[in-house]
Parts: sequence; structure tokens; C-alpha cells
Amino acid sequence: MLKRDQGVILPTSVAAPGYKVELRGTAFCLVATGSWTVREAMALDSGLRRLRVPIPPTPDFTGQVDISGIEQLDTAGAWLLQRTVRTWENKGLHTNFAGATESFEILLDEVRLRSDEQRSEIAKLSLLASLTQGFANAITPISRDALLIIGFLGHLMSTLMRMVAQPWRFRPTSFIHHLDHAGLRAVPIISLICLLIGAVVMQQGIVQLKSYGAEAFAVNMVAILSLREVGILLTAIMVAGRSGSAFTAEIGSMKMREEIDAMRTLGIDPMETLVAPRILALVVVLPLLAFLGAMMCLVGAGVMARIMLGMDTAAYLDALHNAVDIRHFMAGLVKAPFAALIIGLVGCLEGMKVSGSAESLGSHVTSAVVKAIFLVIILDALFAMFLSVIGV
Repeated sequence: MLKRDQGVILPTSVAAPGYKVELRGTAFCLVATGSWTVREAMALDSGLRRLRVPIPPTPDFTGQVDISGIEQLDTAGAWLLQRTVRTWENKGLHTNFAGATESFEILLDEVRLRSDEQRSEIAKLSLLASLTQGFANAITPISRDALLIIGFLGHLMSTLMRMVAQPWRFRPTSFIHHLDHAGLRAVPIISLICLLIGAVVMQQGIVQLKSYGAEAFAVNMVAILSLREVGILLTAIMVAGRSGSAFTAEIGSMKMREEIDAMRTLGIDPMETLVAPRILALVVVLPLLAFLGAMMCLVGAGVMARIMLGMDTAAYLDALHNAVDIRHFMAGLVKAPFAALIIGLVGCLEGMKVSGSAESLGSHVTSAVVKAIFLVIILDALFAMFLSVIGV
């Protein structure tokens, strides 16, 4: 809130807000007095809305808002004054301010520039143009992210080739550390989730096939589904939510504290130190975790088959042997390294994009998880169609 006297002000009572309208020669003048602040805004607003220009606007007459009598003014009062000026000008009465101090002029100008009503109106688009523009707005971020990921992949490939040519650049300590965090420590949660999903799928399969007297074929369904799709997909989604977000948070925190800039200043390549060990560790551990996930799905399905079908272990294993072969196992496992590469690239890239705020870190962590899961599902769908076409 601004006061007319910008010196030392002793606490005194401020005059109540008010205004009057008078004709000064050829100027239709609104004389404002007292305190125009948010506290009095409601009372002022109701009165100003009823205010009308009493004379037909002609080039000979102008409008004027005299604020020399205002003692206090904040953004609410400035907005009311600016709205009155706009209303008069819309009716053809050119209006300006009089009696404003320098601080009042600054406040009035800021309110005028930032007012929604002063923004140029967006031309109404046709339905086709609107749909085209919406499609373009949706495609632009996707294409930009695709180009960034491809560029980041090229940078990673050049770093890996440099490591092959100069093996001492590889950091085994960091690699083993991420093997532990992304792989070994993820075993309990992945095992539990896949065990429960396998049991649920088997239970639902038995219930649905029972009406046809084909509940024994639920084993075939769960076995093929676990080895080809569920094991790898569940594992990749869990790793994306767990390790992908961790990669973004770790690298993003270092970016916020300018540690990555310090590394570059010291001649240390962040791609060799931070990115390559993480992605390589993920490429190694995700196939192992996918194998574990598929096996736990089969274990959960076996438990449910024993409970609902009375099938013992030998009979269950014999049914699995008849239902699947090595091609089903390989069809699921071949997706794992590609899924790991996508999760690692997205997680590290989003970490590198973090700016210097906690809000940026949180948004990029969320973005990393969403993008990684989305791309993993797209990858799985493409592999499923390709393998189906070639008969695997």
C-alpha cells in the first residue's frame, strides 16, 4: 500500500474513501478522496459500477480522474480506478489521470499493464483450426523430448566408446554401487508385487474359465502371460518408479548445488562419472530382475492353482512344461535391456534439466517417472507386435 507522504508517517486516522463527479469546463471529472485500499474496495466497487457518463461523449469533452485527494492507494484501489477509466474510454470519452504522485503513477501503470482486461483478445478459431492447434501443441513437447533423448543417447554412446578405448575411465566403484541400489535392493518389492499379481491373474483366470469347464487352461494363460509380458512390464514399471526417480533426484540435487558445474571446471566429465555407471548398472540388473519377476509370477500362480484347483507341485510344473517353451521366455527377456536403457536415459536426462529450485526438482522427478513408464509401455507394445509378426 502506498501513502502520498513517503516520509515518516505517524499513525493517524485516514479519511474514509469517497468520490464525486463534477464538470470542469469541458472535462467530465471524477474526484477521488480518502483511502482507496482493499478494505474499502467492496463499497467503492458497488458505487462505481452504477456510475454513468451523464453527457453524450463528443470530441469536445474529455474525462479526467483526479486522485490528488487520495491519501492511501493499493492494487485494489488502483484496479478500480483503471477499470473506471477503461469503462469511460469504451464509451468514447478519452480519460486521463490528474494529481498522481510518482509512486501512484508507477502503481497505476503496473496495474494497467498486468490487467487481464487490457490483454489483446485472442481471435476465435474455427473448430478445425482449434483441433489443429491443439494437436500441434501436444506434438511439440513430444518431438522436443524425443530429440533430446536421441541427442543424450548419442552423447552416452560417445562416452562409452571413449571408455572402451581408454578403460581407465570406467568407474567400477560407482558401477557396483548402482548395481546394489538398483538391483539387489529392489528384489524384495519386485518379488512381492509379481507374486501377488501372478496369484491374482491365476485366480481370475480360473473363475472366468470355470464356466466353460476349462479352468485347467488357466495355467497356460498365466504361464505365457508371465513370461512374455507381465514379468518384464511390472519389473520395468517398478524400476522406473524406484530407480529412475532416484537417478533424477540425485543428479538434479547435484545440479541445484552446482556440483556438476564444479566437476566440469575440474575437468571431470559428468557423463563418465554420473550417467554411464547408472545406465550400465541398470542394463545389467533389469534382465535379472525381469527373470526374477517372471518366476515369482509363476510361483504366485502355482500357489493359487494348488488352493483353487488342488494341483500339486509336480502337476503344476508338468502343465508349465507343456504350455511354454524357451521362445516365450526369450520373448520377454529380450525387452529388458532396451527398457533399462530407456529408464536410465530418461532419469538422467531429467536430472540434467533441473534448474536451481526445489520446485524444478520435484517436477522433473515426476516427469521422469511418467515419461519412463509411458515409453516402456510403448516399447513393450512394439516388441509384442514385432514378435507376433515374425512368429515368436
